[in-house]
Amino acid sequence: MGFKHFRIIAVAAAILVVAAFFVFLLKFPGSEKSPGDGESAAALKEVTESSEEFKDIKDAGLIKAEDKIREEDKEEAGPGGEPETDGWPHVEMLLSSVNKDLKIMITNDGALVTGVPFRTEIIKDGSVLEYEDSDMDGVISATDLPGGKYKVRLKPIEGYITPENESSLTVRSSITYQTVAYIRTLIRTEDEIDVASEDTADLGEEDDGKLLNEGKIELESGTIGIDVSKYNRDIDWEKVKAAGIEYAIIRLGYRGSSTGSLVEDPYYERNIKGAREAGLKTGVYFFTQALNETEAVEEASMVCALCPKEDLDLPVFLDVESAGGRGDLVAKDQRTANIRAFVETLEGKGYSAGVYANKKWLTSYINADEISDFPIWLAQYKVERPTYEGKYDAWQYSSKGHVEGIEGYVDLDLNISL
Repeated sequence: MGFKHFRIIAVAAAILVVAAFFVFLLKFPGSEKSPGDGESAAALKEVTESSEEFKDIKDAGLIKAEDKIREEDKEEAGPGGEPETDGWPHVEMLLSSVNKDLKIMITNDGALVTGVPFRTEIIKDGSVLEYEDSDMDGVISATDLPGGKYKVRLKPIEGYITPENESSLTVRSSITYQTVAYIRTLIRTEDEIDVASEDTADLGEEDDGKLLNEGKIELESGTIGIDVSKYNRDIDWEKVKAAGIEYAIIRLGYRGSSTGSLVEDPYYERNIKGAREAGLKTGVYFFTQALNETEAVEEASMVCALCPKEDLDLPVFLDVESAGGRGDLVAKDQRTANIRAFVETLEGKGYSAGVYANKKWLTSYINADEISDFPIWLAQYKVERPTYEGKYDAWQYSSKGHVEGIEGYVDLDLNISL
């Protein structure tokens, strides 16, 4: 063989060797490590992100989640490229159900977290529904749900450390008159609400005080008491007792006429403490704006949370009257059902409970015959004796009373059979 032929064969062999080597690399790119391990995985990611295809996606705004985090949080990112979460508060979910509903309360140290549009996923039998706290009050409510076992997931949100695990709850498929778990979380103070739009009770009764001043009201059949709220301001309860008043029915709180928030009367604690220490018998009342039985059960639960039954000598009353708000449009049958839900929830906890309303409401807006077994506190003014023909156990006969120890007017009541 000549030298020329040998050189051609050698070059061809070299080309075949090089080609075989590249074929090997193409078939086995990770001969030392699999693509899921360390360096090879990192190299593969680097090649992918530097490709034209990835550039086109990024230019369209469809960037990866980790890239979005790096762009938005790069100033706060730690050494590993993860967003810095030091100082972010932990939040948790509290769940409750009364009747085909699910209430999700998002809290930090027991208080609702407000001002944040939290989002949750509610999961049942593989179906997922997403809810957002659109009014950012820290509470998300889902209604008209089929009964059964549900899972709830709080979606991550920047600025807060959210639970990693799902929470579970059984949604009740029918109403049960049982107090609501975590009700204290829902109770607000007046510092947290717009009082002018929420506390708008209007009994619709007018009293000129004429019969009271003339001594023409028939009061021989019972004992005299008063009912009070924040509007009576600071009260000297020792003077009230010395004036001959035997009992006081004190406003514990109300549901807001606009948003439906549960609000404690700012004078409730001092009033019930002062009345009891002065030796008066005590009862409490709650102003309702419940739209349904579920909300009525919540209102009763609030009473249980704030007032031990041992503090009461008289019933708890549900104040049912006009407010120019959300509760005014409730149908008569629904309003009656709400009253029963409130009363029976309290009775289940050992309280005595009833309803307060004026003659017009008892006659036209409540099925009074369906609640006649409950204590009834009637409001009717400018009459010598009530003209209401139904059953009643107490009578609020004037809003123009004067009692030593209370500045301005105060409501006067006759306890007949409580």
